[in-house]
Amino acid sequence: MTIISKKIKYTKRDPSEYTQRTLGEGNGYAIETDLILLEPILLERDVPKLWEVYKDHPELFAFMPHGPCLTYESFYAVQAGFCSNPGFFNWAVYLLIDNGKAEKTKILCGSICLLDIVLQFRRFEVGSIWFHPSVHSTFVMVETTYALLRFSFEILEAGRVQWKTHHKNIASQKAAARLGFDLDGIHRKHMIHCDGTWRNTYFYSMTDDDWFGFETVSTSAEKMPVESRRPEFALGRQLQLEKTVETRREEGRPLPESVQQGVALA
Repeated sequence: MTIISKKIKYTKRDPSEYTQRTLGEGNGYAIETDLILLEPILLERDVPKLWEVYKDHPELFAFMPHGPCLTYESFYAVQAGFCSNPGFFNWAVYLLIDNGKAEKTKILCGSICLLDIVLQFRRFEVGSIWFHPSVHSTFVMVETTYALLRFSFEILEAGRVQWKTHHKNIASQKAAARLGFDLDGIHRKHMIHCDGTWRNTYFYSMTDDDWFGFETVSTSAEKMPVESRRPEFALGRQLQLEKTVETRREEGRPLPESVQQGVALA
């Protein structure tokens, strides 16, 4: 299977349509493939809708440092904390369902963030990811993360994107490997989890050299011109992940019939 440069669309939203201002010139972008849409979060508009997707599945936050949210108030507080944190930028994730019309049906299914944002060093982290259980093991997580990595390396011109996870979160560790991240190491007793136990944290990363497939690692911190960052002959992580996305679309768990018919998740 040969796949070069999956189509992706970046749309700059009006500042009135999103809450956070943490990505400099990269603020406010919606990111779209043919099957998913990442919309930058507007706190008061989006948190009530996200709560409806999350509320019956508090286990989705089991490995997050703050732990599960059992009430709307606690869920709102977590999201508000993200939105006020200078190191976070959040997106709501929608499935795009073909309904035979010009505009596809949008179904909210979860959220994803860039965090640990350090613009000076062009360093970011993909994290705080959660999706409704009915889309687990489908293409959704892989496609969403791929889209955010494309945005990070193409629009934000990231030098490094990291992924980190609780030592007991085996699913997240497997996901990091499947997505093409390298294990950098394990930070022992990195933080105290919400249940009072020590968390050892697995740190993974991917660099621009990895993503674009350069054989020689660049030492210059200058931003590479776009034309040199997209060699069609490169066997970088981007193209490898595009193959993974297509395989998951073809072989992964199908979306529930109700979702395919445009019924909202709850």
